[in-house]
Amino acid sequence: MKKILALLFVMACVCEAEAKYNAPAGIVSRSDKIANWQMGELDSDKDGKLSLDEFKRKVDNYGRDERRNVRRAKKEGFYMSPEQQFKAADADEDGFLSDAELAEFIRAQRDNNQGIYY
Repeated sequence: MKKILALLFVMACVCEAEAKYNAPAGIVSRSDKIANWQMGELDSDKDGKLSLDEFKRKVDNYGRDERRNVRRAKKEGFYMSPEQQFKAADADEDGFLSDAELAEFIRAQRDNNQGIYY
């Protein structure tokens, strides 16, 4: 009986552990695709990184869906301005966003179902 209880305990512990998915080589995540596309659209000096001014230009391109998402986020209290998003995404605090930093920020927002990246 003790062996069965011990086995059930071990199985319960294993089931609670979260597995992180590691995509096979060559697979590009949706977050990476979004970051790559935005980098191409917003990086006006083509230096491979976004300054705050370049990043803030993204609101100029908002369509109806993005404006609706911003209104919803403000109403629900989780809206972040482009300046706040930039600061949160700038992991190395160098004043610029790399492609990897932007992708990681987008991924974190999507994984947490916060939906604040607009």
